[in-house]
Amino acid sequence: MRNGFESWDNICNALIDMYMKCRKQDTAVKMFDRMLNKTVVTWNSIIAGYIENGDVDAAWETFNTMPEKNIVSWNTIIGGLVQEGMFEEAIEVFRSMQGQEGVDADGVTMMSIASACGHLGALDLAKWIYYYIEKNGIQLDVRLSTSLVDMFSRCGDPETAMSIFDGLANRDVSAWTAAIRAMAMSGNAERAIELFDEMIEQGLKPDGVVFVGALTACSHGGLVQQGLLEEAMQLIKSMPLEPNDVIWNSLLAACRVHGNVEMAAYAAAKIQVLAPERTGSYVLLSNVYASAGRWNDVAKVRLRMKEKGLRKPPGTSLIEIRGKTHEFTSGDESHPEMRKIEAMLDEVSRELGHVPDLSSVLMDVDEQEKRFMLSRHSEKLAMAFGLISSNKGTRIRIVKNLRVCSDCHSFAKLASKAYDREIVLRDNNRFHFISQGKCSCNDFW
Repeated sequence: MRNGFESWDNICNALIDMYMKCRKQDTAVKMFDRMLNKTVVTWNSIIAGYIENGDVDAAWETFNTMPEKNIVSWNTIIGGLVQEGMFEEAIEVFRSMQGQEGVDADGVTMMSIASACGHLGALDLAKWIYYYIEKNGIQLDVRLSTSLVDMFSRCGDPETAMSIFDGLANRDVSAWTAAIRAMAMSGNAERAIELFDEMIEQGLKPDGVVFVGALTACSHGGLVQQGLLEEAMQLIKSMPLEPNDVIWNSLLAACRVHGNVEMAAYAAAKIQVLAPERTGSYVLLSNVYASAGRWNDVAKVRLRMKEKGLRKPPGTSLIEIRGKTHEFTSGDESHPEMRKIEAMLDEVSRELGHVPDLSSVLMDVDEQEKRFMLSRHSEKLAMAFGLISSNKGTRIRIVKNLRVCSDCHSFAKLASKAYDREIVLRDNNRFHFISQGKCSCNDFW
C-alpha cells in the first residue's frame, strides 16, 4: 500500500492466496472486500482459499454470487465438494454447469466427476461420463484415464476399467496402481499380482500405495493364509520404504480374517502411532478381540476410542431403484416401506431357512438382542427393499460404507439363489458379485 500497488489486481490476488495458505482467512476476506476491481481470477482465488481451509459453505455462497464464472470457477467448486465428500452435490453442480451455464467441461472437471461417481458406485452414471468424454473430444491423458479406471473399478465394472488401462500407451505408477486395485476389488488376485510383476518389469519403482494394492489382492483372494501371515509381516518389514498406516491396515484386515489376535494387536499399535485418528483400525482390532471372545480387551479398545473422542460411523447402505437413491442406516426403521421390508426379511428367515450368524454381532448382549440387531443391518435392509421394489431378474446393486458382515453375506447368497437375482454388494474394502448362492470373493474379505 505504501508503494501504491494496492490497485494492481494480480498483486492483490496473490496476497489473497498467500493469506489463505497461511490460514489467515479473515485478512484475506478483508482484502477481497476492499478490492474495487474484482476479476474472475480474484473470485477464483477467494473460493479456492475457502476450500483449502475446509470452509465449503463460504465457498459455495461466494460462488453463487459471482457475476461471471469461467471453467476454473466451476472446477474449483466441484473439486472442493468432492474433497469434502459431497459427491452427489458435486454431480448436481456439474449438471447445472452443463444445463444452465453452457460451460464446456475439461479434463480437470471430469477427473473430479469421475471421483465422485466412483465413490457413489453409480455404474449408469459412470457409463454416461465415459460417453460424455468421448463425445466432447476431451483428451484422455494418463491422469484422466487413471481416474476412469478407478471409477469403473469402484462401480463394479472391472472389464471396462481394464479396457481403458490396456489402451494407455504411457502408464505411470498411479495408472498401474489403479489397475491393480481394480483387480483386487473384484477378487481377481492372480491378475493383480501379474500386473504388479509387469510393472516391476517395466522398470517402475513401486510406492507404498502399490504395495497396499498387492497385499490387498492377496488378502481378498485368500492368498494370505494363516501360515503366510508371517511372510506378509516380513515383506512389510523388508520394503524399501517406511510402511505407512494403510499398509499396516491391510495386514490388520488379513489378521481379522484369519483370527491372528497377537499380530492384529501389533499392526493396530503401529497404525495408532502413524494415524491416531484412524477409527477403522480401532474397530478392526475390536472385531478381532470380539470374535475371539475377549470382551475385556474389546472394552479397553472402546475406552481408548472414547478417550480420543473417536466414534465408529454408523453402517449405511445405498441402493438405486428407478433412478432414485435410497439410503438405509443400521437400526433405522423410518423407511416408509418398512413393513414390507420386515415381511421380506421374515420370509428369507422362516421360509428359506436363513440361520443368523450370531458371531457377527460384536457386542456382549443376549441372543435375542443379537438376532434383532442382525436383522437391522443396513445392507440387509437395502437388499430386502431391492427384492420388493424391483422387477424379477433385475440386478440389485448396493454400496455400503463399512465392511459387510458374514451374516449379511450369507443372507445375500441365500437370497440370490432363492429369487434368482444377481446381487452386487460393494463394501468399503471390495466388491462381492453374488449369484446362485455363490460369491466372487470365495468368502475372503
